Amino acid sequence: MANTVTVKVLESGQRNALIHVYLKSDGATGELTNQVLLDPIADLGMEAKSRFRLGKVEYNFAGFDAVLGFGSGTVPIENFKWVLTEGTNYGVDFKYWTFVADNSGIDGNGKLLLSTSRFTNSACQGSMLIQVIK
Repeated sequence: MANTVTVKVLESGQRNALIHVYLKSDGATGELTNQVLLDPIADLGMEAKSRFRLGKVEYNFAGFDAVLGFGSGTVPIENFKWVLTEGTNYGVDFKYWTFVADNSGIDGNGKLLLSTSRFTNSACQGSMLIQVIK
């Protein structure tokens, strides 16, 4: 059996998109490492080399922590990183910082990635709502 990672685009307009992510550990597979949550081309129909900005992240994690970041061709999650700690109904609104742009450099692939820690028990699960600005 494998960990469950379900990503669903709930809304995708011309300027914004909203995705829902559900995570559940199988208790055996181990950590998620650089798991792609959102690909601007495949999931949102954006043009090649297009990049989105993070608008808002709301999450609820039971038993684990995670790190969000943007994908880079040579060193994934090298630049921007945001730590999401275990807990109920946490969130951050990036509008106060004019949203957070993908700054992964020339070799960036524009993908939003997630890596976990302590995602090893079958009781570990969580959900996320992520708003991106196209």
